[in-house]
Amino acid sequence: MTESLSVLLTNDDGIDAPGIRALRDRLADDHDVTVVAPAAEQSGTGQTRTFETLDYEEREDGYAVHGTPADCVAVAVAALDFTPDVVVSGCNDGPNLGAHILARSGTVGAAMEASFLGLPAIAASMYDWEFDPAGDWEPTYDQFHTAADTVTDLLPEFVAGDVLPTADYLSVNAPATEYADDPVKRVTRPTEEYELQATVTENGVDVEDRFWHQFLDRDVPDPEGTDRHACVDNEISVTPLTVPHSVADGATPGGLL
Repeated sequence: MTESLSVLLTNDDGIDAPGIRALRDRLADDHDVTVVAPAAEQSGTGQTRTFETLDYEEREDGYAVHGTPADCVAVAVAALDFTPDVVVSGCNDGPNLGAHILARSGTVGAAMEASFLGLPAIAASMYDWEFDPAGDWEPTYDQFHTAADTVTDLLPEFVAGDVLPTADYLSVNAPATEYADDPVKRVTRPTEEYELQATVTENGVDVEDRFWHQFLDRDVPDPEGTDRHACVDNEISVTPLTVPHSVADGATPGGLL
């Protein structure tokens, strides 16, 4: 029998999003889950903290914080005096792939906040081949089952240090359930591919990240072992990450320039 853990569950899509409900319901089968999540969508906020008074309210399914995902972790630990065994963030309704996305993702931002507080964390995201980076896409509760099962399977051994023990947090990207046919779990690193395209109009400049178009076309230059490559192959990408940010090789902290 799996040892029950105390889990702090948050996200960046808001407390009412189907992804967090799917994770909560699945994790609650084995663990004690406390939900502290944004009252409204906070996508793309990264690890942003709100440096003003934060309002929060208790609801039937948890605490709704009028702030960012990182705020939610801070409120849970500092204001609610909750020290969980692990923090789970998600499940995001779209993938979080690539080195340039990690600092922008509110889902990953919550996991980073937890890691700086010394708590292990998992950031979970679901990718669907109908995903629209412009946001015109409404995933359903049932699409998150594979991601929720993956997090539940990884959680005990990751917290115990038996799986990827040097990682502070994991970024997990799993396919929508309808595309999941017993997918493998692949240990990956964030791809460093990044391509911008700009169009100058009479009203200004439209800057587009070609990264997502390549992903949806399933035609990427990424080498094997990277997160986007694994997902294009319809695998579950598990990326082990650490904090704090490392100092560049060759630098001597304390030295003079």
